[in-house]
Amino acid sequence: MLHRLTYLSLAAAIAMAGGCATTPDSAGPDTGLTPSYSLTNTYWKLTELDGAPVVMAPEQEREVRITLTDDGKVHGFTGCNQVMGGYTLAGTALRFTQLAGTRMACPPPLMQLESAVLANLNSVTGYRFDGEYLILLKDGQPVAKYESVYL
Repeated sequence: MLHRLTYLSLAAAIAMAGGCATTPDSAGPDTGLTPSYSLTNTYWKLTELDGAPVVMAPEQEREVRITLTDDGKVHGFTGCNQVMGGYTLAGTALRFTQLAGTRMACPPPLMQLESAVLANLNSVTGYRFDGEYLILLKDGQPVAKYESVYL
């Protein structure tokens, strides 16, 4: 009887260990081949607008950024005000819709940045990724570059 319990315990331990083994469809270690970001639910910080680098001004509250959610909404910050709206997506075709924002007045350089950001977002017709950068396109040409930020 003791012999049978020993074999039974050993069989149970093997079965439990086998359940922990990885299979081809299990999550494996990060090999760097799969991006850890996606178009949606990622904090995208603006780094380049119409070919020019974007840096924070001393009086700027926070960086220019956008986040697209799975339910077709976009929200972010334009350098002066909050922005919100929607987007449509079909493959790599991307369009921002019904963009609106808060209406706080800011120093002229930040108001100019905000106008440029909003005009840029309204002109977008597509996107692509370049490493961990989101490149927004207008008729296939890059118009803005956003970097993924890990929070």
